[in-house]
Amino acid sequence: ELKPMIHYVPASIENVTQVAAYVNDKENEEEMKGIVASAQSFCKSKMTEGGMTKDAMAQLKKYEASLNEYMKYSTDSEPMTRLIPDGVVNDLVECR
Repeated sequence: ELKPMIHYVPASIENVTQVAAYVNDKENEEEMKGIVASAQSFCKSKMTEGGMTKDAMAQLKKYEASLNEYMKYSTDSEPMTRLIPDGVVNDLVECR
């Protein structure tokens, strides 16, 4: 959802000096103000309690799917099961 030069200015270790110079150049001030405004608008609309909760649940579901896939091909589940305290799995429910 975030787009370069709309919500942020992309940079890498190879070009960070040039990007910093571009961002701080007075000729680009209006463009930078627009990027900041777009980033703030994105945050206000997406970084709500409900939005972050939904995103966290989506990430946990992906993690669960990865663990399930791992367990399909693993011959030794003991290392994984030792990490889960007794009774915890039965207490996990989706937030509603």
